[in-house]
Amino acid sequence: MSDRSLSFTILLGNLPTALRLRLLRLFQGQPDWQVVGGADAGTDLPAAARRLRPSLIIVGQNQLRDIEQLRRSATIPVLLFAEAPPLPGMLREVAAWGVYGYFQPDSGQPLWAAELLRQVRQAMPAPVRPLAQPTAATAVPGIATGLVIVGGSTGGTLAVEQLVRALPTTLSCAVLVAVHLPASFLSSFVDRLRRATALPVVAGGAGVVLQPGQIVVAPGGRNSLVTAAANSPWQAWQTEFTAELSPSGDEPSLDVLMRSAARTVGRNVLGVVLTGLGRDGTLGAQAIRQHGGTVLVQDEASSAVFSMPKSVIQAGWANAVLPLHELPKAIGRHVALFQQASAQARLPHLIPARAF
Repeated sequence: MSDRSLSFTILLGNLPTALRLRLLRLFQGQPDWQVVGGADAGTDLPAAARRLRPSLIIVGQNQLRDIEQLRRSATIPVLLFAEAPPLPGMLREVAAWGVYGYFQPDSGQPLWAAELLRQVRQAMPAPVRPLAQPTAATAVPGIATGLVIVGGSTGGTLAVEQLVRALPTTLSCAVLVAVHLPASFLSSFVDRLRRATALPVVAGGAGVVLQPGQIVVAPGGRNSLVTAAANSPWQAWQTEFTAELSPSGDEPSLDVLMRSAARTVGRNVLGVVLTGLGRDGTLGAQAIRQHGGTVLVQDEASSAVFSMPKSVIQAGWANAVLPLHELPKAIGRHVALFQQASAQARLPHLIPARAF
């Protein structure tokens, strides 16, 4: 059996016997994948998940309440088996419990297995490349000491504009902005931010390396990740596009972006959730906190719509709730802490975070 620390592990819930056998055969053919157990109708699924700590849980709709209970103590992605397509409202509700997708019975079509494997791989943590470690005497210009992720929805463009206008021009962290906007608004939003700040502002995309003091705007209409930079001699980060679905249905997904940043960057991530409708950012804030990072949210009085910040607060993941005009100074203080931690370690990169 493969080393569990190097494997992608799967816990199967109360599934039909034929499907369980089909999944076992399918997963056994994947390198470093392990089915670590099953939780049938007579098994305590939350207890099994806490004991086995799987990378993914696959369950039927009859165990969704167990997933809700598990979510209170653990963050594990869940793939749902459904005999018929679930209603959109139900999918939005269970997304808060970690359910990121669903699949239906094998229709006999040749692409069924390939599509299922693709969905399972969406739960796999982003790979972190082993990179050369610079010595204390090595000067490594252009490497950010941390990452600030700013997200919002309704009223978010104006809030981001006001926020970046007050950011210090000496900022040593990269700032990654994700606001729910159509893709066609990207260029005009970048131009607005360029007029608001002396910091460089660029559009995000595949392979855009995050530079200190630079503001990167995630495009609308698709989801982005933060990954280890592929072409850097030191540990650096870049943005990439992903086919991973947004738990909330919003694009660009703040949840997807924050979770990838937490996995890749670790404790030196600062998440900032601004005004917006819905719950996007709550799961991302949870991931940041669980990896040692910090989360700030905009207060109700300065928000156009308080739903997104309120969701983070009610879930217990906000370190502080601040008016919009106080957030730039708070960001500056946290970035200074990132710099201090980096200087104490005498390394210009961060300790990699554990994957979910």
